[in-house]
Amino acid sequence: MSTAGLETELRTAAARLRDQRGTKGRVDSDSRELLEMIRILLALREPLARWLEEQAQYVAASGMYDVLAVDVARVINGTGEPGPGQDGHITDRHSGPGLYEQLKRLDGGGGR
Repeated sequence: MSTAGLETELRTAAARLRDQRGTKGRVDSDSRELLEMIRILLALREPLARWLEEQAQYVAASGMYDVLAVDVARVINGTGEPGPGQDGHITDRHSGPGLYEQLKRLDGGGGR
């Protein structure tokens, strides 16, 4: 990948971390460890975004890059919503779409 492509990947990951849309909500879990990990990751968002921006500037200025920074950016940019049954799938039980899915299941899965 070109240095311009790496710079874009790093900046995109930083922007994705800073994007606050849809980040307000509740997490319902009986796992204290999971809740602690979520708190840690949320606290890391801004410092990690700043680091990725610095790495993008470094790539732009020197043409060299930190392999770890690129790996982190690729994980952030490549993380999408896993489907049901896949690791990391999130069951939404509280928003409109989540409630609609519950109603469909209660109705036998189909409309009349």
